[in-house]
Amino acid sequence: MGLKQQLLFQKEAFILENGATLQPVEIGYETYGQLNADKSNAILLLHALTGTAHAAKHHEADTPGWWDDYIGPGKALDTDRFFVICPNVFGGCSGSTGPSSINPKTGIPYRLSFPGFSVKDIVRVQYELIKTLHISKLKAVIGGSMGGMQATEWAICYSDHVNSVINIASPLAASPDAIGFNLIQRMAILNDPDFNDGNYIAQPEGGLATARMVGMMTYRTSELFSKRFERFTVAESSKSAFSKEHFQIESYLQYQGDSFVERFDANSYLYLTKAIDLFDVIRSQESEAPPYSHIKIPYLLIGITSDQLFRISDLRRDFELLKAAGVPVTYHEIDSEYGHDAFLVHSEVIKFAPILTEFLLPTEKIAH
Repeated sequence: MGLKQQLLFQKEAFILENGATLQPVEIGYETYGQLNADKSNAILLLHALTGTAHAAKHHEADTPGWWDDYIGPGKALDTDRFFVICPNVFGGCSGSTGPSSINPKTGIPYRLSFPGFSVKDIVRVQYELIKTLHISKLKAVIGGSMGGMQATEWAICYSDHVNSVINIASPLAASPDAIGFNLIQRMAILNDPDFNDGNYIAQPEGGLATARMVGMMTYRTSELFSKRFERFTVAESSKSAFSKEHFQIESYLQYQGDSFVERFDANSYLYLTKAIDLFDVIRSQESEAPPYSHIKIPYLLIGITSDQLFRISDLRRDFELLKAAGVPVTYHEIDSEYGHDAFLVHSEVIKFAPILTEFLLPTEKIAH
């Protein structure tokens, strides 16, 4: 059904938006389906903050991917029609160059000597990947959450190389409260005594787990937590005053934090959350039009009414901005009790998949 790949594609120094350089740059990616003869059926799929290139199973015995419900024969990203490419983000820790990569100049990991980067830099690395694969134009670019920010940058910077863009649950600029939540998460990591200025050998478990727990509180909703968790898991009298197991929500968050430490790098978390904070395609120089006004290709924006991270009010604002700028934008709102993470939840596929299909295959849908 597809392949797992890691590509060393940058033979010359890669210059970041801030002027820093890196050499070489690697990108890990996975593919699903087959590229057709004229290379016109490729879709670039971009993951959220802590995702990976492993978007779906390659076979029944494979580990689950983060979007199995959408990728495969007959699904929204129909692998009988499309060739789906999912790269791990630049700056990540699952096959692409990032803070945990070895600096060839020193022979040790970059850690905090890794240069700062932007969402635009992440997209520029993806563009190099697509060029290396000899694909001149993508059928679509699709991303959710941080992936939606990347999809928006594609629409702005590389509109000649993509037919359309789908942005799920991502604003045109991070809001102050979203930035605040990211700051709290970074401070939990930075203040962990095991962080050691980024030069840790083992993960700063306490700080990284706490950061993940804070994040989880923004990914779901208070309504869902109230429905899912009873107050007590054990008799309160049998536990110390500050036990993490008095309440079901405490046990849930502790599990989420502990399991996250096993699969993600703390330094990557710092860099990626900062890139999200800095993302802003609304602001412009005094004499220039805002970056989003340069979008000239079909743009699908999907908001989630219960989103507590990137709030629906911001998505509604962005739709009006895009429409006023003449962007060919289509807007949908999804009602879901699952909040920001709704697009990753199995039970919510029925709400998202038809919208994606209609946008990707409007002519074929009418013909059927």
